[in-house]
Formats: sequence, structure tokens, C-alpha cells
Amino acid sequence: MRLAACLCFCSLLLCAADSAKEVFDRAARDLAAGDYAAAERGFQSVLREEPRNIAALSNLGVIYSRTNRTDQAIAVYRKALQVSPNEKAVLLNLGLAYLRKEDHVQALPLFARVVEIDPQHVQARQLLALCRAYVGQLAPAIRDLEDLRAAAPRDENVLFLLGFAYLKNQDSAKAREIFQLMFDAAGPVRAQFLLAKANYEAHLFSQAEESFLEVLRLDPNFPGVHAELGKVYVSLRRTDEAIRELELALKDNPGDGDTSFSLGSLLVQEGRDAEGIPYLEQAKKAKPDFWASYFYLGKAKLRLEKPAEAVVVLQKAVELNPDDASVYYQFARALQACGRQSEARRAFLRVEDLRAAALKAAAVDGGGAQAH
Repeated sequence: MRLAACLCFCSLLLCAADSAKEVFDRAARDLAAGDYAAAERGFQSVLREEPRNIAALSNLGVIYSRTNRTDQAIAVYRKALQVSPNEKAVLLNLGLAYLRKEDHVQALPLFARVVEIDPQHVQARQLLALCRAYVGQLAPAIRDLEDLRAAAPRDENVLFLLGFAYLKNQDSAKAREIFQLMFDAAGPVRAQFLLAKANYEAHLFSQAEESFLEVLRLDPNFPGVHAELGKVYVSLRRTDEAIRELELALKDNPGDGDTSFSLGSLLVQEGRDAEGIPYLEQAKKAKPDFWASYFYLGKAKLRLEKPAEAVVVLQKAVELNPDDASVYYQFARALQACGRQSEARRAFLRVEDLRAAALKAAAVDGGGAQAH
């Protein structure tokens, strides 16, 4: 009897293993086919049986990234790295997830680790150089990019990043030299577009405008140019032109969550709340982990005297960005407008704590200088 029971138990284990493999394989096929909902269910089923299955964790992170749930992707990639700390694909994907949030500080050591593991990993080396340029580590960024250029002299991505790094380093002569090489490699229209983006990232907004307008002259249908030009006009505080360009961008690409957010938040900042709300709703749908869409929605609904609706979206903004005093302040006002006074008082206390912490941090960063 004992032997029979043991054999039966072993048989169940084998069936469970086969079942998990079948579920994994089916989920992988669903992922390849773009059926993310089915793939997500499959990999989650595998993880219930095998919580440390690195491939299931990694693929689930890919699904979250592709469906714009960046915070969830980061969490699951972090979990995967607890299982296998040196998994190159996971390190790279986690770094890319942080880049989606424009968090170059968090992304940098991840790409550095990939390069440490695999010094010939070209993508990781490019991304590491990009992060170094953004955080001000310009000398190592330029050195790494010059090495990459030596190996691939006509790689337009390397030339773009190198020109951008020289711009950030205020070496305009060297930047011009590199961008001329980029023109030869990429062709005039794409090169103008990349040049404009480099100028924008270097906060040279007038030069960026000039290059984007040249792109439109050369090719009025070049993808993405209206969205980028709209961002330039936002930075130049030329609101009417920014709204025009962002509307044109959404006409070409209605599902662009970033552009929907840019237009919606700009309209709310201009006091055009009712016009801004539909764009922010679209942005929220496209990027459900992005706190700022909920924040501007809450501001708009509060001004339109819809405090109960404002509380709902501002609660989400607080969950996604719990250390921002301005988010808590709007949340407190919405609670107050709903008559939820005790909750509002707690939220206002949180605002005071966050502002005090920010002042303390600023004083430390300033070498002990007092805030005014």
C-alpha cells in the first residue's frame, strides 16, 4: 500500500510538471501572437505552481511593459532578479522599464551590470552611455561612445548619442562634426529629426524648433514630428502652437498616450479643464501606471466641482506617487470638498511632512544653506 501511494504521488507530481510546461508553452505562444491577456493568465498560473520560474517571471514583465504597466513590470523584474541576479535579459528589461519612466539614475547601474557581465553587449553599452550623459557623467559617456563609433562608424544611434553627449558637454564644434557624420549615415530627413531631438534633450529649444520645421519642409508626413515639435513649443511656452502641433500628432496617431497626456495636461494648465479631460482619460487608459494623468484629471474635476470623481483619481495618483506634496495637497482639497474632513486633515498633515522633508533635503544638498 505504501509503495502504491508513493507511486501515485510521484505520478501526480509528473502530471503537474507536464501541466505547468504545457501552460508555459501555451502562454509563450500567446505572447508571441500578441494575446497579452491570455499570456498573462498562463504565466501567472505557472507562477502559482513554480513561484521561482525565472522564464515565467521575465515573460510576465515583458507583458506588463508592452501593456504600459511599467510599475508592475519593474516589480516582477525585481522579483526575477532575486531568483537569478545576473540574468542579462532581466537586467536589460528592468533598465528599459526605468527608462520608460525617464529614471536614468535607476537604469544606469542595471546597464552597467550587463556590460560587466558581457562587455561586448552593444545595446547595453549604448544605453549605459545614454544614462551617463543624462546624469552628467559626460566624460565616460563620450569615451564609451567613441569606442562604439570606432567599431561601427556609420551607426546612426551611436552618432546621435555621441552628438548629444558633446552638446551636453558644451563642445559645439565636436557636436557639429558628429552630426555631419550622422547626416551622411541616416539621410537628410531622419538626420534632421535626430538632430532636433538631440537639441531638445540638450534644452536648445530654438535650435530644435528650427530642425523640426526643416523635417516638416522635407517630409510633411514624417512620423512623430508633430508630437516632438509640440513638446518644443511647450518648453518655449508658446501654448497655441503647442496645442496645434499636439492635435495634429493625435490626428495621425490617436492612441499615443504620451501625446494625449501632453495635450490634456497643457489644456488643464491653461484652465480649459473640460477640453483636457478626454485627452487625460485616453492617457490614463494608455499608461495606467503614470501618476500625472490621474493628478491632472483630479485637478480638472475639482475645478469643475466634481469632487467625488476627483477623489477617486487623486487617490490613484497618491498611490502611484506617494512622496509628492502637490499630489497630496490636491487629494486633501478633494476630500475636504466632499465633506470628508478627518481624512482631509490627515492628508494636509501629510503635505506638511512632505514639504518639511523636501526643505530638509534641499538644505543638505545646498551644503546647509537655508531655504527662503
